[in-house]
Amino acid sequence: MSSNLKGFKKLMQDDGALKKTALTVLAETIGTSMLVFVGCMGCVGTLGVIPSHFQIALTFGLAVMIVIQSVGHISDAHVNPAITVGSMVLGIKTIPEGFVYLLAQVVGSILGFGMLKVDGDTSGRLSTKAQDDPGMFCVTDLHTELSAIQGLLLEGISTGILMLVACAVWDSRNAAKVDSVPIRFGLTVSALALAFGPYTGCSMNPARSLAPALWNNHWSHHWIYWFGPIGGALLASFMYKTIFGVKDDNSQEEPAPESVALNSVDIQKAEVRFCSVN
Repeated sequence: MSSNLKGFKKLMQDDGALKKTALTVLAETIGTSMLVFVGCMGCVGTLGVIPSHFQIALTFGLAVMIVIQSVGHISDAHVNPAITVGSMVLGIKTIPEGFVYLLAQVVGSILGFGMLKVDGDTSGRLSTKAQDDPGMFCVTDLHTELSAIQGLLLEGISTGILMLVACAVWDSRNAAKVDSVPIRFGLTVSALALAFGPYTGCSMNPARSLAPALWNNHWSHHWIYWFGPIGGALLASFMYKTIFGVKDDNSQEEPAPESVALNSVDIQKAEVRFCSVN
């Protein structure tokens, strides 16, 4: 009887873990889809209105804010393979969890841009620039005067800065600062996009660059938008872990990360683990 009871408890625990994984995958897929859909809609313009660089940068930052606010408490809202890789370096996510996140992010980005692409092709409301050159429909590419090495460095540096912000937010020593995490990341993405956008598009997110390249069959310098962000995130997270350390005093006392609420009364005891990027 005792062995049967233990087996039943283990089965229930396995079912709980499976449900948690399914919800995480769904949230991360939806979040990445929202990011690409809203962000790229702000890029292409409608009814002949061509958006300015400032508008594009602000739109992506606000899209990040929306995504974190919507699904951050469920999946931590990475919505970015580079950020997920950085979290694996810090030990916040395991390697199997990281692969699940990466798969969800890629699928979500393809679905999000696909919805925008289908709607634009159906309504014919894409901007003149996008209609004249379908390859420019929200595709990230280097400025014509930049070399590939320069583009790689800029994508790595911008993503590295974003990763440092993520490391600081995840650090429990920063938990007493109770200002809005979605706003932190949203404004960070906007600031980086304003500074780096004219040169590389400031993707900082391989999934964000993959979907437009795939749907538009435009692969110019696409490798940069994988190696640059992931390399920058790896270096930044390793540097933070090595130099500053990752303080996690509550790891033995606190419940699982999914039970930590952003607006909890106990936020000073909680390690906030929300992150997202462009």
